[in-house]
Amino acid sequence: MKNQFRQALLVLLIFVIIAAVHLFINTQNIGLKYKATDLKIKLGALRSQRQMLGAQVAGKETPALIEKYAVEKLGMATPADVKYILP
Repeated sequence: MKNQFRQALLVLLIFVIIAAVHLFINTQNIGLKYKATDLKIKLGALRSQRQMLGAQVAGKETPALIEKYAVEKLGMATPADVKYILP
C-alpha cells in the first residue's frame, strides 16, 4: 500500500513539474511575441524616419544650395574665366 502511494505521489509530482515547466515556457513565449511585435512597430517607425531624413538631406544637397553656402559661409567665388585644353 505504501509503495503504491509513493508511486502515485511520484507520478503526481512529475506531472506538476512538467505542468510548471510548460507554463513557464508558454509564458516566456508569449512575452517574446509581444516584444517582437513591439520591435516590428519600432522598426517601421525608424524606417519612416530614415526615409524622411533622407529626403531632407537630398533637399539640402542641391547644387544651388551648395554654391550659396560656399559663397556666403566659406567666402568662395566662382572663377571668372576657365580655359580648357582639348587634345
